[in-house]
Amino acid sequence: MGRTQKILTVTLWGILVLAMVAAIGAGVADRMHKMPPLPPAAALDVLFDAPAFSLTDQNAKPASSQDLRGHVWIADFIFTQCASICPLMTQQMAQLQHSIPDSSVRMVSFSVDPTHDTPEVLKQYAKTRGADESRWFFLTSSKVEYLNAVANGFHMGVIPAGPDHPLEHAPQFLLIDAQQHVRGIYHANDPDSMQKLVRDAQFLAAEAGKDRSR
Repeated sequence: MGRTQKILTVTLWGILVLAMVAAIGAGVADRMHKMPPLPPAAALDVLFDAPAFSLTDQNAKPASSQDLRGHVWIADFIFTQCASICPLMTQQMAQLQHSIPDSSVRMVSFSVDPTHDTPEVLKQYAKTRGADESRWFFLTSSKVEYLNAVANGFHMGVIPAGPDHPLEHAPQFLLIDAQQHVRGIYHANDPDSMQKLVRDAQFLAAEAGKDRSR
């Protein structure tokens, strides 16, 4: 094969590859165009009012719902000895600290096992889980009944441990706006739901920031 023919062959192959890449790209773009759009975060309805509470944080300091007013925040219910869904939920909450860089967004983990989860235990738990304690709070109480009432106020039921089953609780995250309205419930074991939580929290935080600047 002569030099001229080799150059022509390489050129033709190059053109063919470029055409294939363009065709594939057009196909992907067409599929993306046909995909149904995500619902706007602005369409988030108020599901119900978050209950008022007065608890104790991991630093043994008083912590109440009033402290969170004006902040968008994410809540979950866990306990430190949980061997089922809690490790995943705590890992996801730790990831939310990075996925939602706006430091005004708070994270709150309520313990449903206050008998064991004292402030000292929660402090160590927060440390080993990489919690940014300026925005992620672990709350407990000296009264199991009170914490159960808080969980029920969030529509997150707790089933006490029994002879044939461990302590159980709802495996969801809640998104609360700056006016203390619950705006979304997200399933911990659903990646799409967790991505929506990030998007919705960022939207509500931006809206809260606009309100503060007025």
